[in-house]
Amino acid sequence: MNKLKLKRALYKKTFCNIQHNGWPCPTCFFSISPKLTNKDWQALLLFRGDCEKLDLNNLPKDCEKSLEKIYKLCLI
Repeated sequence: MNKLKLKRALYKKTFCNIQHNGWPCPTCFFSISPKLTNKDWQALLLFRGDCEKLDLNNLPKDCEKSLEKIYKLCLI
């Protein structure tokens, strides 16, 4: 997943870019769809570079799949 592509899709869906480097806050992220989970949020935090893998306790088994899910939900 391309970071800029995902960041732009998230902004278009949420109109939120309040967190570092223009990423959305968790409230706006979870407003995208009830299908999003904490696992998706943690995958995004890892992808954004906010956290190290060791700092996250609820990562999905396949982070890339989670990022694709997030991106697709932004397109709806």
